[in-house]
Amino acid sequence: MDRRTFQSRLLALGGLAAAGALLGAPEGEAAGPGPHGVPCRRSLTEYGLPPAEETHEIVKVPGRPMALVSQMSNSRLVKLRLDPRTEQVTGIRAFALGPSDAMLHGLAVSSRHPGRIWATHEGGNRLLLVDPRPDALDDAPRIEREIAVPGGGHGPHYISEYGDMLWVTLKESNQVLALDHTRPGRHRLFEARPQPIFAAQHPVSGDFYVSQDSASTVLRIDPRSGRTAQIPVPAEQGSTPVGLVAGPGGVWVVLLGTAQAGTGTFGRIGADGRIAWHRLRDPQGHAAGLLHLAFDPPGSRREREPGVWLLGSSIVSDTARDIVVRVRFDPSWTRIVGEEYAALPTQRCKAHRLLPLENSVFVTELTTATVAQLTGSGVSEVCR
Repeated sequence: MDRRTFQSRLLALGGLAAAGALLGAPEGEAAGPGPHGVPCRRSLTEYGLPPAEETHEIVKVPGRPMALVSQMSNSRLVKLRLDPRTEQVTGIRAFALGPSDAMLHGLAVSSRHPGRIWATHEGGNRLLLVDPRPDALDDAPRIEREIAVPGGGHGPHYISEYGDMLWVTLKESNQVLALDHTRPGRHRLFEARPQPIFAAQHPVSGDFYVSQDSASTVLRIDPRSGRTAQIPVPAEQGSTPVGLVAGPGGVWVVLLGTAQAGTGTFGRIGADGRIAWHRLRDPQGHAAGLLHLAFDPPGSRREREPGVWLLGSSIVSDTARDIVVRVRFDPSWTRIVGEEYAALPTQRCKAHRLLPLENSVFVTELTTATVAQLTGSGVSEVCR
């Protein structure tokens, strides 16, 4: 088993009032009671992956105790075998998925092809349908299908599946591709500003929204008419929208900020295209550069508690903290009622992506070939 654990740290996480003392708390120290007067304790463990300069996306294979991670610098797909009960990593194997310079990046679970995933070769300009063969750790994944990016587009970064349609951000040509994977000749390219990163469909309006980090704007696309519009990020809120996902009542987006500072800001895009902004209130979050966000999986115990996971990253600033933040909302999803913070044991790792599961949360670390896992009572049962 190719695995090493760098270090683990027990972090005690209480409510908003106690959160200021949590980062850097001595190992094993508890701070604040949990749901029934019991200290709410979390553990962060880091698992070393096979060496790579860049470790990027992570997805869970539905119905299988297996997670998949993309390593872009050498185009390897890493399989993480999980304990079905605890979700702890029990085995790690990496496999080449195409040429080493193809720049494997985006990963997305396919509903149209159960058990398969979509992936992108950002350098090879290909979309891939992959059988990860999740039933055995040592079975090499198989590329079942390749689709060339059409129309002169280049640099497929993020990919997602909506029925027969794939929505792909093209980072190099600054475009967004909508492609029918059953008939690849049926496709459409939308012009974007530099650089499109994530795309997501609004659960109410049906419009698609795209984060454009270098332009500090969000692109709105009406897939029916093909009309597009740009939504600038107000300077007083921050800059650099990156992570963007569909969630309760809208599409949610986070702001990374600049090399000087982040603002700990994230927002929800309503059906009318307006963004309701929120800012982290605890001092630990005031200057957080937020790179990614995620919601709890459907049917999980935490899903009943309104909340979102945020990832603070040092990707553009060495002074920024690599942190995981749990933000709790009131039932209307309009008011923050609590924040909980956990610092990754390895700082300046350029924390990259979040994956919440039933009992834990995984984080990929871009530059350390590492996956961190946050577990404990504060994860499986929301702290109070």
